[in-house]
Amino acid sequence: MTAPQLVKFGNAPLDRQLGGILPGRPYLLSGGPGTGKSVSCLEFLDLGVQAGEVSVLLTHDDPADVLSSAAFLGIDAEQALGDGRLVILRYQLDFVRRFGRAASPDEVFVELRRLMGDRGPTRLAIDSVMPFLEGGGAGSTAIFSLTNFLEQLGATTLITYPGDLSGLYDRRLEPLMQRAGGFFHLTSLAQGRRRGVLEIRKLRFEAPSVAPVHFSIQPGAGFMQEGAANEPEEQTLEEIRRRLLVVNMGAPFPEELRTTVGRQFEVTVRSGVPSAFSDLVRAGVGAVLLNVQRDVIPDALQLVRELRRSDVRTPIVMVTPYVLRSSDRTRALRAGADDFIPLATQHSEFVTRMQSITRRGRSTARVQSESDRPLIAQPQDAGGRYEVLPAERFSTAVASYLALAQAPYFTLLHLRPSDGDIAAAARLALETSRIDSGDLVGYAPDGVVLFADGARPKELAGLQQRLQEKWAAAHEGALIVEAAGFPADEDRIRARYNLRGA
Repeated sequence: MTAPQLVKFGNAPLDRQLGGILPGRPYLLSGGPGTGKSVSCLEFLDLGVQAGEVSVLLTHDDPADVLSSAAFLGIDAEQALGDGRLVILRYQLDFVRRFGRAASPDEVFVELRRLMGDRGPTRLAIDSVMPFLEGGGAGSTAIFSLTNFLEQLGATTLITYPGDLSGLYDRRLEPLMQRAGGFFHLTSLAQGRRRGVLEIRKLRFEAPSVAPVHFSIQPGAGFMQEGAANEPEEQTLEEIRRRLLVVNMGAPFPEELRTTVGRQFEVTVRSGVPSAFSDLVRAGVGAVLLNVQRDVIPDALQLVRELRRSDVRTPIVMVTPYVLRSSDRTRALRAGADDFIPLATQHSEFVTRMQSITRRGRSTARVQSESDRPLIAQPQDAGGRYEVLPAERFSTAVASYLALAQAPYFTLLHLRPSDGDIAAAARLALETSRIDSGDLVGYAPDGVVLFADGARPKELAGLQQRLQEKWAAAHEGALIVEAAGFPADEDRIRARYNLRGA
């Protein structure tokens, strides 16, 4: 007899214990206030969102509160709402009265299906079922109609019930219980509302263990196993290596790439930068992928340092939509990162590199002190806005790099506007440069100079094009951009900026 095909529930400790749940079935989750029922719904739905499918939440809560709770868990619900992967439906204040007066409960479910949109959901969470039970005279038949509706919908469904059904069984739930693939109960421990036990009270398939799951709910991580470990001690290294944590610190991780990687790895996606990511990492993942944009590199490096200083030895990989400059790679290595992969990498190569990284096991990276390279900071006005360096001070900054025994790569982009509007060219350079990553902008006698730290001229072709395109959109004249890179063009740089004796 072949084993049933399971899908992940979304509760990490429970998934590791059961291996998953049967798809297309309803599941009932009971528990008192504050035990984690709504958190369970968000994690349950997020798996569908991550797979590019449609997930629907029917809730009492204000959508703003739902988004806030999702952000607490590190789930980017706003992005999912925007692209239609997540639909939030809210019970109307008079739902119970209107439902009780309906000629047939089926009318409500026809409307509910319409509100879900053209794409049928793969996952549905109903938080909670009580409005259907309290619907007056219709209450006795409501759950039967709900069960039929779910049968026709075919979605994997999580339904919450406030309270404990073990003491006083609510027979109105019987049609749902007969069809349910499982029945779980959450209980808070006396030590705090974010710690508790998840009991597995009913299951329609065989599982390795149905022992109670001890958990805590952590920011940025959600349900985390704690206390007496429910997972067998002989959990293999291979199981850990198959788990990847993707932290979105800018744009979402590309869905097509996530799907490809998901064929070889168990991928969890989170957003934001909460320090509690260290708890999620310690639960056992093969690698952490920081999906970063240029403007969040400083935040990403700070997160890497926090993880390393809390003795997290998991490999950390920075993935970007562009090739990182050598200066950024150096800073990342000093912070404790292990590797760098551009998102444009072929998917097969991306997966192969991740397999190689996870096979290496524990990282040996350590936080190192920042380089003692002499830097002149970009000045700021009283409002915190960057100002252009005077020509003499800019030349001094360049000279300080040239004086180093091991000077880093850098490129100078000389911007010369044909209409003579140097002030506009300076503003453009400040807007386009990466000052937080070490770039500098200064005046020159006939224009503006952008010091691109850790970059070779060929790496800045895209930047030069963006500069000229933005200039052309606002000016009639041309913007002439000339590049000079160190060390290849050292003599030319020294001559142009009068640095021969530097």
